[in-house]
Amino acid sequence: MCVSESQREPDPSTLADGRTAAAVRDVGVGLVKQAFTAEEVAMARSIVLAHDHLMKNTRPSPSSRHIAGFHRFPGLEPVHTLLTGNAKVAAVLTELLGPYLRTIGMADITINRSQQWHKDLLRGKFSHYIEDPSPCMNHHGKLFKVILYLQDSASLLVVPGSHRRDIPLSSDDFAIPSADEPVARVETQVGDAVILDICTTHRGSEEEVYASLEPGDRGRILVSTVFGAVDCRFADQMELGVVVRLCDWQQVNR
Repeated sequence: MCVSESQREPDPSTLADGRTAAAVRDVGVGLVKQAFTAEEVAMARSIVLAHDHLMKNTRPSPSSRHIAGFHRFPGLEPVHTLLTGNAKVAAVLTELLGPYLRTIGMADITINRSQQWHKDLLRGKFSHYIEDPSPCMNHHGKLFKVILYLQDSASLLVVPGSHRRDIPLSSDDFAIPSADEPVARVETQVGDAVILDICTTHRGSEEEVYASLEPGDRGRILVSTVFGAVDCRFADQMELGVVVRLCDWQQVNR
C-alpha cells in the first residue's frame, strides 16, 4: 500500500550539513550541502549528455536512459572521479567507514528514469550473493551510495530507520511502505551530495512524471557510486554479485 502525501514530511534538521554522518547513521540518509561547485555539475552534465548514446532505454518513457557500471567507460570516468575525489564527501565517508575506502563497481547514471520502492541490496536471483540472511540488521553502516543530482531535485523518498530492518529480497513489492510507516522526502539543490546507506528503503520518481516527455528530453540526471571499507566481507559479497548482475544487465539491454 502506498503512503499518503501527509506522511511525506521530512525533518530537515536531520539532513543538514554538519550533522551528515549522524543523520546517515540515524535516518539512513544525509546531505552534504554544496559539496560540488556549479562548474563541476555543469561539467558532469556536459559529459553525460555527450555520451548518452552509451545508455539504454530501460523504462517505458522514450526519454529514459540508464547505464550501469559507467565508471568502465573512459569518456565517463571523469564523472566517477568527481564523486570519488570530492573532499567534503570523503570526509563524511571517512567518518562513517574509516580512512581506507573503496568502490564496488555499483555506479549508475540515469536520465529521466523512474524508480519504485527498493533497497540497493542485491535482490531477486542475485540475492544469494549476500551470505547473511539478515543483511540490514547485521551490515547496515558498511556500504553507502553517494548520489549527485545534476539539477535541483525532490524526487528521493526514504523510509527513515529502514536501514536497520530486513525485508525479503525476492521482490521489491516487500519494500513498499505500509500505510502507517513514515516517509521522508529528501530535497537537494544543485551541488548537494546525498549519502544513502544501501540498506535504506527508498524510491525515486514515478513513471508518470516522465510519460509526456519527448525522446530527446534530457532534463533530470542522476549519477551515483557505492563506497565501502577495504577488507569488508559484506563489500566483497556485494561486489561479486554486482559484477554478475552487470553481465546480466548487458545481455538484457543490448
